[in-house]
Amino acid sequence: MVYHFPMTWNEDLTDTLDTIRCWSSERGVVRETEQEACTEEVVVIVLNNRPISTLVASPVQLRELGARFVVSEGLAGEIRDVRVQGLTVQVTATERSGSLHSIIESCGGPTSGTLMSPVQSSLVIDRELIFTVISNIVSELWERTGGAHCSVLFSGGELVAKSSDIGRHNTVDKVIGRALLNGIDLSGCVLGCTGRQPSGMITKAANAGIPVVISKAATTRQGAETAQRAGLTLVGRVRQDGFCVYSHPERIAGLVPGNTPYSGGSAPDSQG
Repeated sequence: MVYHFPMTWNEDLTDTLDTIRCWSSERGVVRETEQEACTEEVVVIVLNNRPISTLVASPVQLRELGARFVVSEGLAGEIRDVRVQGLTVQVTATERSGSLHSIIESCGGPTSGTLMSPVQSSLVIDRELIFTVISNIVSELWERTGGAHCSVLFSGGELVAKSSDIGRHNTVDKVIGRALLNGIDLSGCVLGCTGRQPSGMITKAANAGIPVVISKAATTRQGAETAQRAGLTLVGRVRQDGFCVYSHPERIAGLVPGNTPYSGGSAPDSQG
């Protein structure tokens, strides 16, 4: 199996880059030089006039970041308005009853840890789409700095959202936010990510209603358990000749459903 050429996406690098001085050593030659680096800012998310979280993020796509955060953390349902004032994101939305509790930090980013309900979707994808998704997780910001993550969102086999950020959880927040703000049905979407998929990352996707998550990296035991419980198909460790499916393989056409890997059963054949 070979990777596909990435689809075109105009990446917004406004305020995401700066130049730093450094010492470079190449082939034994040391020299002082300049290098591009990612910038980071502290962003405050406010829901209905109450601050609920502080994130470190790249200062772009902040409306998307705010919209996704309150929905995927299970704090709110319908988004009524999102406004950005400097580095503060003001979200107006219908709150879920009793949902506004503390947000905790995890290796999947700030998360409430609340899984609202299982994913409901009839989506089935071809194996080929797995490689197409991974081929599009490329970022000009990463190529220029080596310091950014990237996430993509596909619907109907087409790239509909893409984001780069210093935090892998922020990239997921932003592509989900773009879908929410543009009326894209997330139950028919596939999320592609660069980073590891712990339980906090899976919870974000499941609460948004995304049925399939694909990553270059692996997951954790808790991540696989969360995906299985959430009804979400988790694909990881994608390489040119195969991939691993950690939960709900029935959404991948041609894979025979079997025991989930984390429970000690045999994993489905991961070869393309």
